[in-house]
Amino acid sequence: MKKGMIFFLSAMVFFLAACGSGDPKETTEDTKKEQGAYKDESDFEGRMAAIDQNEKLSVANSLQYRDNAGSTEEVSAYLDADQNILKLEEEFSDAKTQNFGTLTFYLENGKKFASREVYQENRQEKPMFIERITYFDQSEKPVYAKMRQATYEIDLETLPYETTKAENVSASRAMRVLNQEGEFETTFQGLATDGTLQFVIVGENTADGFAASLAVQHTEGDIKKLFKDEAGMIGTPLEIQYERMVDQTGLEFQVLLSAKIKK
Repeated sequence: MKKGMIFFLSAMVFFLAACGSGDPKETTEDTKKEQGAYKDESDFEGRMAAIDQNEKLSVANSLQYRDNAGSTEEVSAYLDADQNILKLEEEFSDAKTQNFGTLTFYLENGKKFASREVYQENRQEKPMFIERITYFDQSEKPVYAKMRQATYEIDLETLPYETTKAENVSASRAMRVLNQEGEFETTFQGLATDGTLQFVIVGENTADGFAASLAVQHTEGDIKKLFKDEAGMIGTPLEIQYERMVDQTGLEFQVLLSAKIKK
């Protein structure tokens, strides 16, 4: 049971198709520097910039997840008027490696064509901030990558890129976060309180898996069943609806709108 885990989050449920495979946090080791530039670099950079500068995109935020070790995961999806995903931003911190940062994926027609990783690498003798950009072909295979690194993140923008070995950077974990699948599923994991608000805890049905807490304002429908038999309902799969709210002090938190027990 994860009753002791209370933390605030911002999100809305969004179901999307997966793109990529594997663990993007494990693709950044032992890269080899190479010489030369990529002939289509300006085209890729232009397409990425167009998405970054598009103020008309709407944003769908995932639940904010945390495990007992302190690792965190959160994803934001940027969508056009037709609800096509053009960009994914995955913010993570890994308690095991002590790495943290952001993975950004740029998409066209549901396929990634570029990624940008900005994170602190703590698995080497001297911690470094790394920025790596990778381009992908129409089959989502990596065709070119460049990187730069610095002791301080603020210094990254002042440094030139160096060509490096192009490796896959996966968006599969980001999609599992958005879809609430795998280790980010939403089974009932217990109740909690901070003395003022009551929370429903949802997450993977393991003792130390990822979980998210949602503030409860109304105990109606299946939410009432969770409160009536907390111990008996542990591990029950839920379909949830939620939204971000801001209190009078400006603090953002996640509110549970409804919870439906999956049959």
